[in-house]
Amino acid sequence: MSYLTLERLITHGIDLTKTAPTTFDRLMPLQTIPQEVRDFFISHIENALVAKQIKTCTFTEEHASVLVDCIEIASDLTNDKLFIDNSKNMTQLLFNAMDAASTTSSGTIIFIQYLDTRTSTEYLAILKMDPNKAIQLDLTNYQFKVQEDILPSVNEKLHKCAFIKLDENLYEEEMHLRVLDKQQLTGEVSKFFLKTFLGAEVSINDKAMTELVGKKLSEFGVAENIVTEPKQILEFNYKIDNILQDGREVDLEADLESLFRTYIPGEADRLQKIESFKQKLFIEKENAYYQFTADKKQTVAFFADNNNKIKIQFPVSYQDHSVFVDYEDEEDGSKTTVIRIKGVELKQKFK
Repeated sequence: MSYLTLERLITHGIDLTKTAPTTFDRLMPLQTIPQEVRDFFISHIENALVAKQIKTCTFTEEHASVLVDCIEIASDLTNDKLFIDNSKNMTQLLFNAMDAASTTSSGTIIFIQYLDTRTSTEYLAILKMDPNKAIQLDLTNYQFKVQEDILPSVNEKLHKCAFIKLDENLYEEEMHLRVLDKQQLTGEVSKFFLKTFLGAEVSINDKAMTELVGKKLSEFGVAENIVTEPKQILEFNYKIDNILQDGREVDLEADLESLFRTYIPGEADRLQKIESFKQKLFIEKENAYYQFTADKKQTVAFFADNNNKIKIQFPVSYQDHSVFVDYEDEEDGSKTTVIRIKGVELKQKFK
């Protein structure tokens, strides 16, 4: 069951061999669009939102054209004429930006207003889809036909897209939009799309992302029963600490795959857990992103009894290297904690 509800949809054409875009004056009637087509767009949006290259961005100016158009739409979410007119404005703006950038990537631009039911927030998706060709076998005439202008399948990545929160006070918000550009090999967004068209810039807070991932991943491991025993939980947190070592380039998708492989043998199960964790990050912090440079202090492992009368702490990186923690069962059913500290002679101190 998807968490997205499509509410309005309109599409326009951009052919850079022409002098202007091809625009339409009516919405696509969602009630007459086959469910398979609606699922097609829902899947594209869901896949793009959890793509590791997606960037959280902010508009650079309060009067940026796309921002103004979106705020106007947000001010009257049921005004179809306004939605149509503003989508045509944005299509012309993108056409001009692409034409000035000398790009030859014509395509279809689709505007979809949707509701994220997880947060009850309205968004505008701007999807630029580059058409493909498909080969179809005509069984009646026993010959192949070439079909033109085929939209990319849900297994293909959208080339360029933006997801803008529809909020009348959007410019005052911490995060304005999320942008993805799969045509750039570096993972960055094309200048003409991000700056010239959207009037936005990438917003980065690697320290906050490091803290969020560290906290939520530790909680997620326990809540999802990925790790259950105390020693296993400590080992899991030690591995998280290694992933989030200060200065390390984090690719969350790849790092989670490596982390979960020890605990979740099935590839499909691992993928489901990875996607679930990324969605939880987004719900917790809407400007979460999935590639960043770790910025953190060293994690400390802390052991204590129920009353906090007995305590021991050490850098988690010492675990299973110079500090070894184990548990033994006693005859009376109680547990004994055995801590070995290799190569260190502890000094007694009083406080």
